[in-house]
Amino acid sequence: MVEALNHRRLEILRFLARCASKGETPPSVREVGNAVGLRSSKSAHAHLNTLESEGLVERPASTRGKTRPPRLTEKGWEAVLAIDVPLLGRIAAGRGLEAVAIRHEADSPASELLYSPSGKKRYFLRVVGQSMTGARIEDGDLLVVEEDESPPDGAVVAALLREGEEVTVKRLHREGDKVRLEPHNGDHEDIIVPAKQVQIQGRVTHVIHPPAR
Repeated sequence: MVEALNHRRLEILRFLARCASKGETPPSVREVGNAVGLRSSKSAHAHLNTLESEGLVERPASTRGKTRPPRLTEKGWEAVLAIDVPLLGRIAAGRGLEAVAIRHEADSPASELLYSPSGKKRYFLRVVGQSMTGARIEDGDLLVVEEDESPPDGAVVAALLREGEEVTVKRLHREGDKVRLEPHNGDHEDIIVPAKQVQIQGRVTHVIHPPAR
């Protein structure tokens, strides 16, 4: 899919990713064209129409019937990230595997998702296991994790179980002096441990499914 994108359309995807990751308002067609060096809005419309037909961009109609500014679909994010996100490590959606961050180039399309408006550090982790399938986190998915030692209850987090030095992705629940890490798969049980035995390493902000799916 990514190989079929010409340079101009790839730049459009990267621009939309940059706007979204920085929390900016989706750009107008004219702004998209200006950002990638197109001389006319007509050319920008043509490229966006192609990207929309491929399911990479969406421009839903508003309640007044007007077309809204373009934004990336989940498939569009996958295309941006699939360009160069070399795998260095993995995180267990279960237990027993160590999590290691994924390398990325500072100027790569993947870096767009690593911008955090809060200034907190973000990194990528690859999922191994099936314990979070009910939350649409599948084996092989790519997670964007933002460092946060005190995320709210109910957040999906990367948690270090200090006793075994294991890292897992689960939904966080604080219950008195204990922490309950909830899976989203009926075949897996909650992990309940004393709070002092758990270090919350970060909160999952994005889940990206591999383009091959």
